Amino acid sequence: MNIENVIGDYKIFLDGVFDNLKKAGFSNDEFKELDHIAYRTETIEGYEEIKNELLAFAEAHDSSVFNGRFILVCRLKAPLIYDRFSIAGFEVLAPKKNNKHKDGLEHAEFVIKTTLPEFREKHSNIDFDLDAYDRQNNPELEVKFAGCAVKFHEQSLLEVRNI
Repeated sequence: MNIENVIGDYKIFLDGVFDNLKKAGFSNDEFKELDHIAYRTETIEGYEEIKNELLAFAEAHDSSVFNGRFILVCRLKAPLIYDRFSIAGFEVLAPKKNNKHKDGLEHAEFVIKTTLPEFREKHSNIDFDLDAYDRQNNPELEVKFAGCAVKFHEQSLLEVRNI
């Protein structure tokens, strides 16, 4: 079994992410790294199943409760490769109460080359979700597109979580 049997075709997902970014005016040169992609589950049973299957592909992981739900963050044994990006991290999100999401890849997160305020100013035409912009630990900007979301931050999730 390979990782795509567990998470689906991440390359098709990332094709959509990068198409949306390009149309919105973002440049790949602004990104230091694509540090991880995330899979959201519809049920807690689905979360446990994906988590257990994914751990076969992980060399280290951290599972904790964040914002009232379980989240698994792991460092992959073999990074996912897409274009010039080597993606070392993966995140699995259990559902939040009263949120309805289908199982599948949901978002990608990039470490940017500038500060968040500089990045936000450069893209002042973008309607960023600012819910985590003032967060103490690894603040971020988020933009939502049809079929995916993209988050931008200054540090890799794996660095922040020491994985």
